Amino acid sequence: MTTKKAISAVWLSETGLTNLNSGVGASNLVDIKKYKLDGVDYPYVSGQAMRYYLKESIRRLIPSGKYCIANDKGENCGNIQSCILCDLFGFMTTLKDQGAQIRVSPIKMSPAMGLLPLNDNMTIDFLTRRKPQESAGELKGDIVNVELAVNVYKAGLSIDLAKIGGEEVIQNKQRSICEKVDPEEKLTRVKTALEAFKNFSDYSKQARLLTDFTPDLILISVQDKYNHILQKALELNNSRSINLDRLDQVLRSTKSDSIYAGLISGTIKNEEGLKQILKTHNIELKTPIEAIDMVIASLDADIFSAPSQENAHSSD
Repeated sequence: MTTKKAISAVWLSETGLTNLNSGVGASNLVDIKKYKLDGVDYPYVSGQAMRYYLKESIRRLIPSGKYCIANDKGENCGNIQSCILCDLFGFMTTLKDQGAQIRVSPIKMSPAMGLLPLNDNMTIDFLTRRKPQESAGELKGDIVNVELAVNVYKAGLSIDLAKIGGEEVIQNKQRSICEKVDPEEKLTRVKTALEAFKNFSDYSKQARLLTDFTPDLILISVQDKYNHILQKALELNNSRSINLDRLDQVLRSTKSDSIYAGLISGTIKNEEGLKQILKTHNIELKTPIEAIDMVIASLDADIFSAPSQENAHSSD
């Protein structure tokens, strides 16, 4: 395999009745984070929360000695040679004899944007927090109102392969990557991130609201150039149909990339139309997990074999 620049994924995920990411509500209200489009409220899950889900999933897959835990100041170890999380997700920290250090995350994750209006898909439930009061000889507690919704979310992931296991340096107005990790270890880290992607699970407030947030429809690509074009491919309308013209146009724009697709039946209304568009572009439709597995199987250390040096740029 020749050197590759990026792995990019865009997906839709349908949830059960849940609250994945709370906003800032009143003291007795656990609300849903919302954005407004054309005067209509929709739910979303922040990019920070999405990154947390992926981090926690990676932690479940690897020994504790391969990642650090932030200290009481929120600072990480900053050692990308030994810490997979500092390498993949970047950091802001203070290193001894080096001062303040910032690493830009090679993994980018979008917020998960709900695509169905909240007014049609939300309810308010309540949970009780009851505690025994020994002096009164009775149970007392609080009632907290919780906003819950069923929705279909769109989210995105990008992995900048050139930045895995290396530090960007600028010398003589040239930008290059100083390698800290060998290609086999880089490959292991990328595959670990993709395995973790298949196993999202540590969402907030799930003790009472068990739901799954892994992809139901996914497009995932291995790219010769770094860009986010694939993020525009999946547009869902209120009737839960994919915009097929838009999908076709985006796939024509990314025809040099290796693209894999996965679908769980029943996710969208125009499933047959989607299959036809993918067939036109010679993309075989699998399940979402199978599509991610196909990407993992297609990767080898040669994707990192060429020198990681970018074109000349002014440092000004």
